[in-house]
Amino acid sequence: MPLALLTLLAHLATPPAAAPPAPVQSAVAAALTLRGARTEVVELSGGLPAGCVLVRAEVRQPVTASGRLPVHLLGSSESGASCAGWAWARVRVMAPSLVTTRSLLEGAPLGGAVSLTEREVSPGRPPLPELPEGATAARDLRPGIALDEPDYRVGPRPGEPVTVLLRAGDLTAEQQGQAIACRRGRACALLPSGHRVEGPWHDGRIELESP
Repeated sequence: MPLALLTLLAHLATPPAAAPPAPVQSAVAAALTLRGARTEVVELSGGLPAGCVLVRAEVRQPVTASGRLPVHLLGSSESGASCAGWAWARVRVMAPSLVTTRSLLEGAPLGGAVSLTEREVSPGRPPLPELPEGATAARDLRPGIALDEPDYRVGPRPGEPVTVLLRAGDLTAEQQGQAIACRRGRACALLPSGHRVEGPWHDGRIELESP
């Protein structure tokens, strides 16, 4: 018998992997913290003791990316007694993320050059579903790049001058500072006093609200 036919018959004889129980799928979905994301339990290992029927499952940590996570399984025996066990779930997380639609040079505005698509979320690489105001390319970008933190900046390049607006009630004051590196989606500046400030970027400046 030809090898290809033997391979096909062996494949057909192998039963498909059982889908993870609904309580596990529900527990993983409930622990998801990314807006607009969805989860899929790809594999489940471990389980309940013999004679214990799964009733519900718990995931005690936030789900933010694909990977393996512990699942607490809670069940009931034939006598009605409670029983429990643990399992490892391999989870795939998919979420909306902005992707470049054309080539961009460093410093080019990202507005109008990105589109929203779904991609798998890897640990340490949160998706960017919305473009911050004033976002520009932090480096040269090719088409089809899923935007991550190193790919864009908000406000001027570090070292360039930047205007800081302080608003306290009906009073406003502006001060010049120097742009410095900042966290995702924010703009930061170093003031002449040596004080570091951080805030949203709006109308070409950093805006701060006095408490």
